[in-house]
Amino acid sequence: MEYGMHGLAERVRRELEASYHKHGCGPAFWDTYQQVLDRLVPQGTGRTDVTNEMALIIEQLGIVRRARKGRPNSIFIS
Repeated sequence: MEYGMHGLAERVRRELEASYHKHGCGPAFWDTYQQVLDRLVPQGTGRTDVTNEMALIIEQLGIVRRARKGRPNSIFIS
């Protein structure tokens, strides 16, 4: 992520991964996603860039793929 050092991206990744393990891809996971996004950048300026970076993280974690297959608690880290 461009908004801070590499450690920020790792913390975001760990937070999203922990939420996924706890909630699967249900509403609680997406609430966490929104909370992280809101913390990182307010509405408006640069939000699209951060949203794209977070989308890349959840894609890399395999969350989107698992949601499409209907396996909420399986995870694949590529």
